[in-house]
Amino acid sequence: MWPFDEEWFKEWLVGILKWAATNPWEFIYYVLLCLSPLFLVSALLAWNLAKQIDAKEKGKKRAARKQKNMSKVKGSKGD
Repeated sequence: MWPFDEEWFKEWLVGILKWAATNPWEFIYYVLLCLSPLFLVSALLAWNLAKQIDAKEKGKKRAARKQKNMSKVKGSKGD
């Protein structure tokens, strides 16, 4: 378990909830301000993953095309 006092945590949480209830726009502003770097990191990682998936698909297509051409060349040599 965590070494913290439950009463302190409950009081802190109630204080945050009261602040959010009395100043909702300010609360949302601070939440978005704190989360915006995480949104940025998430967008960058998603973009990087999409690039990697595209590169892998292109590599598979290139390998399949190469294999098809190799089988054509090997088949025509026997003629």
